[in-house]
Amino acid sequence: MSQKLLPRLGSAIASTVLSLFSGVSLVGVDKAQAAVLSYNFQADGGEASGVFKVDNSSLRGIDFEGIAVSEGRLNTYLTASSEGYPLKGKDYYDLAGAIALFYQGDFLGLQASGGDNASTEFNIPADEFGGPYYYKYQASASWSMDNNGPVSLFFGYKEVILTFNGDSIVDRSTPPAYAAVSYTLVDTQAEPVPEPLTAGAAALALAGLSWLKHKKKMAA
Repeated sequence: MSQKLLPRLGSAIASTVLSLFSGVSLVGVDKAQAAVLSYNFQADGGEASGVFKVDNSSLRGIDFEGIAVSEGRLNTYLTASSEGYPLKGKDYYDLAGAIALFYQGDFLGLQASGGDNASTEFNIPADEFGGPYYYKYQASASWSMDNNGPVSLFFGYKEVILTFNGDSIVDRSTPPAYAAVSYTLVDTQAEPVPEPLTAGAAALALAGLSWLKHKKKMAA
């Protein structure tokens, strides 16, 4: 190879290394902002409470954005379990897949909903002792969380229907739930990403090895 071309080749390699280094550095800065956010939340009046996690690595910080919750749970009395009735519903609601709503990068609240149903019945035919006797308990519950502007809200209902020898009675002793929700960021766990300097050094080393191999080949 001509000695005149060596400086040009060296300059080209240096430019390539610098480009790689700059690109890796920028990626490192963007990824360094990615984190798994952990929140606690509480509805006023004790209507509901819970925890959830959301990965914000896809967040762009532009307009409204929704990100699926990776894991979480909601605790509320709005289940099919009922005191005074032989009914057993859910212990809690799974929040995985619920939507964490952001506006210009700021967290606003959860968008989620759920429901629960349970029933039990007992029947003594007319030709048996104590018959005819029939009863059935049915319980249902429904809830949702959403935003009204900057305010996050929780609302829902619960009812029990008792059917006794053909007559049905609806027990609506539990008032509908309607409450504001507050959130507390309790943990920010950064995602593991390559350090920009380390990545740049690796790019520089690879470029240097390529140059040495090329120089050795030309000298042979």
